[in-house]
Amino acid sequence: MSNSRRSAATPKKTSIKKSRPSPDQQKRLTRLLSEALRYTANEPVLLVRAEEFFSPKPAKLEIEKPLKYRLGRLIEQMGGVPLVMVSKPGDPVPEFDTYGHAAIQEIFSSFERCRRSVCRTHVCFIANEFYKRQPDIFVQNLPKDVKRGLVSAMTEVFWEHAETSYIRLASFWDRIGQFLDFVFFNIRQYERDGFPSVMDRISSNYVRIFPDLNSSAFWPALRDYQRSEKTDGFQFLIRRRNLLVHSVHLGAIENDRGEENPIFTSAYNHLDESIHRKLKPDTTGSELGFLHAHLAASAHLFPHIIELCEDCVATRVKSYRGF
Repeated sequence: MSNSRRSAATPKKTSIKKSRPSPDQQKRLTRLLSEALRYTANEPVLLVRAEEFFSPKPAKLEIEKPLKYRLGRLIEQMGGVPLVMVSKPGDPVPEFDTYGHAAIQEIFSSFERCRRSVCRTHVCFIANEFYKRQPDIFVQNLPKDVKRGLVSAMTEVFWEHAETSYIRLASFWDRIGQFLDFVFFNIRQYERDGFPSVMDRISSNYVRIFPDLNSSAFWPALRDYQRSEKTDGFQFLIRRRNLLVHSVHLGAIENDRGEENPIFTSAYNHLDESIHRKLKPDTTGSELGFLHAHLAASAHLFPHIIELCEDCVATRVKSYRGF
């Protein structure tokens, strides 16, 4: 009786046999791994080679020797590692505030990712436009429905990369805002949406005390970009990023013929009409132009960010010395 109860309560052990892949599966897996390796390894080389034919050219964040020296001085003045340090043997290892240096490196890394993302979008644009003009480029003659599906798929990939580029470009300015927060207000919270709010606080708390900043070259340029609602301005960029993250994606909802489906009339009608017109996706070529404009603005305005921080630190040093 007890044995029967024990056997009923104790589940039987089941053994799972691992099935080995068939020779055909092994061949397909090997082929897939080869293609994945080739795709991953070729992409960085392709992006570099394609830049020769890009129009416009993707902007670069040029860190020339004078600017690099000024960055080092700025980091040193904020408590970071000095450019030159002399110590005697046996002296204790000094401690430095490395936050400023880490924040600058994060900004550089963020820009490079923005640039790669815009380049990927541009390569997809070139391939998409070329295939639309030369649908019979492949050796194998594809059926019409396959050609149409391939065009749709390539266009969708373009929009996906464009969305990623917009999000990365907006994130770059988040990091700029975080750095400004640190320099002006010693705030080190990475989760804050920094750029527009810290620019407004600098305007309210710093520029009012030092109005000469308005006659500089760097502050008005930064302020104009921050407040601009044009397609190459920050307000357009941040609204586009928020729309992509929280609401809708780029690209029209199409019917089977590749046309914008008139059934979906509510995609953007929850927005104000003026914002609707500004944020509704444009042509692929126009959107690519917007991305390049914001990438160029990021590269062009970065030296102005450094000038603004230098002005803040210099003013702070003067106030400490009683000037």
